[in-house]
Amino acid sequence: MTEDFEYDEDKAISHIRAYLPIDIKDKYSDDDILIVIDTIFDYYESKGLFDISDDSEEEDIDVPDMVQYVIVQLRKDKECPVLSSDVEAIVLGEIDYEESLGIY
Repeated sequence: MTEDFEYDEDKAISHIRAYLPIDIKDKYSDDDILIVIDTIFDYYESKGLFDISDDSEEEDIDVPDMVQYVIVQLRKDKECPVLSSDVEAIVLGEIDYEESLGIY
């Protein structure tokens, strides 16, 4: 991952909403989507993807692994309304936002 980027949570949420299918985009609040974003960043941290190393190459993200991680973490939060069946679409929307910033 590149460390020189301007990640904006509000823009990320808007981007994700635009990315999502109509049946999902209005189902969740901005806070619900932000919970998914935060969990994605927890995933990056757990995989050491924020570690800066001069000799490291860009890491490919294992999207199915990330989706599974997010699902497991969200299940731990009994109050989180995000359905497991919707997680992949939200994760892909967030990745699309990162790609729009040139992170990947």
